[in-house]
Amino acid sequence: MTFFIPIIEAIGAWLLFAAPLLQATTELHEEVAGWEAIKQGFQTSKKINIKQVSLWWWLLPPVKIFLERRKISKIKQAYADITLSDETHKTLLRFSLKANGWIGVTLGGWLVAISTSWELVETFELGIKTWGFLLLLLTYTSILFTIKLITKSSHQSYTA
Repeated sequence: MTFFIPIIEAIGAWLLFAAPLLQATTELHEEVAGWEAIKQGFQTSKKINIKQVSLWWWLLPPVKIFLERRKISKIKQAYADITLSDETHKTLLRFSLKANGWIGVTLGGWLVAISTSWELVETFELGIKTWGFLLLLLTYTSILFTIKLITKSSHQSYTA
């Protein structure tokens, strides 16, 4: 039984990373998709072309965060003269709080998965290269799985 416990712990830890990552992405993606009313109100005043940042940039999280911040900066500059309603402010604040909360949960799960994977590798004396390989494999598998599900979900909602 002591053979299986580290394996079960590692699986559980990676699920504590992958499941919140999927849930966060799903919730935040749905909320952003529901902002059509806000966009419609601003499109009458100004037309700017700011491209969406691809979900595939999550394969390089620091680059994705940088590109999203740059996009937000462009949006702020373009709409600096527009006053937002109280309801829009509340919507954006709620989104920001939800995103920050999910970042904390997902990051916490990832850190637990990293340490639990180390314990697994150490228990079976597999070495640091195996640990690094497992981290990359399981982290990117979780990210790719999430991207695939969100992309599939987005395509189905557009065709429905």
